[in-house]
Amino acid sequence: MQQFENRSALLIAPKEPFKKWARLYNEESLEVLDARLNEKHIYLIEFSYEEDLMDILKPCYIQIFENELLSWNNRKHEWPKERSIAIFLDWFKVIFCDDIFDLASEKIVTDIL
Repeated sequence: MQQFENRSALLIAPKEPFKKWARLYNEESLEVLDARLNEKHIYLIEFSYEEDLMDILKPCYIQIFENELLSWNNRKHEWPKERSIAIFLDWFKVIFCDDIFDLASEKIVTDIL
């Protein structure tokens, strides 16, 4: 097992306001749509001792918000105009994860974005 000493994580799960918006841009079957709308995403962030979620989110919420929007619709002019941290928290459940452990034996493979 390997521990990532310099990373924490945010688990992001869509809430109903995001799901309602995402359904507007769906071209898939209801079964596929339901599965996608229940996906959760993990974002690695710099390791943090911070205890206040708002302080943790401030530097990164807009990047996460836009990535989640992009996963459904790449036409930015169709995205919600207001993308404040309050709207983000209304649209997504956020769980802060202090420590990250890798139980897999294979090397981590990444795409360069």
